[in-house]
Amino acid sequence: MTEENIEYIDAYIFMTYENMLKALEKGRLKVLFPEECNDPFEFMSAPPTKLPDGHTSFDSNHLRKEYGFLSFTKTYKTPTMWAHYADNHKGCCVHFRFPSLPEQKSYNIISDPKEEYPYKYRKLKVKHEGECFSSIQDRETKKITNHVILWDVRYQKERVKFDGLLSGYTAFGNQVKFRINPVFITKDESWGYEQEQRIIIPTLFPTEVEDNLIFVRGFNPYIKSIMLGMNCPYPEGLTQSRVNVLTLGEKNGIKITYSDETSYHDQINVSRVKPTSDTFEVISDEHEDFLKKLKENGE
Repeated sequence: MTEENIEYIDAYIFMTYENMLKALEKGRLKVLFPEECNDPFEFMSAPPTKLPDGHTSFDSNHLRKEYGFLSFTKTYKTPTMWAHYADNHKGCCVHFRFPSLPEQKSYNIISDPKEEYPYKYRKLKVKHEGECFSSIQDRETKKITNHVILWDVRYQKERVKFDGLLSGYTAFGNQVKFRINPVFITKDESWGYEQEQRIIIPTLFPTEVEDNLIFVRGFNPYIKSIMLGMNCPYPEGLTQSRVNVLTLGEKNGIKITYSDETSYHDQINVSRVKPTSDTFEVISDEHEDFLKKLKENGE
């Protein structure tokens, strides 16, 4: 695929109002690790079994400490997500818009010879430093190319077995198809309402540690808007001012000194969701209009 194939994908993270302000102030996102998630089966494979060659299959427990992830969702409209992850509708939803190559599919030829369970993913055109989970080293030049991959979570009834292989890739001409061990991106089908997508973050990825929590930089520049929950006690105007202070300039008393060449177009737009007229979803008309303008402008 070439640069002409660039698309834009919208992804969302729900969080409390306070954590949203901290994320903007620090310019970083918190990395989730399996031990702190509400699903105790994260990165947990099915029990070891005997393989055809007589050896015992691998155990995935070590992955729970060596790898974390950033968790996104495809939609902001599900009230259940607001209840579970945005402080019972008192928090907010942060909207990211990533430049990306079109969606691709890959397969595990060994465990899925019929190609029934594809790995759906997008290669994000996100700049970052350091090796990551999907790094490729050129055999001749030894140069390492890093790829940030946004994986669709797969939902099914049975847990998968861990075969010891973490990830891999296959090159076809100028295309590279990635594969990840399904234990990283497989959850019970009861979680399907989350429509989750995730970026796997190894502990070797450039991170920051504060109060025993792990954070990563490089993704905040792709934040385009923030939506407040229906029960959020803070008004949109106040929130917009706070967001502008944290992302565009410095506040001196009641005056904000903006950086050079800063314009209205650079600000992160703030709006509020409301119930739809005939469904159980919530929606922000301002956000929908904003998305429409971005698409019209090819952004």
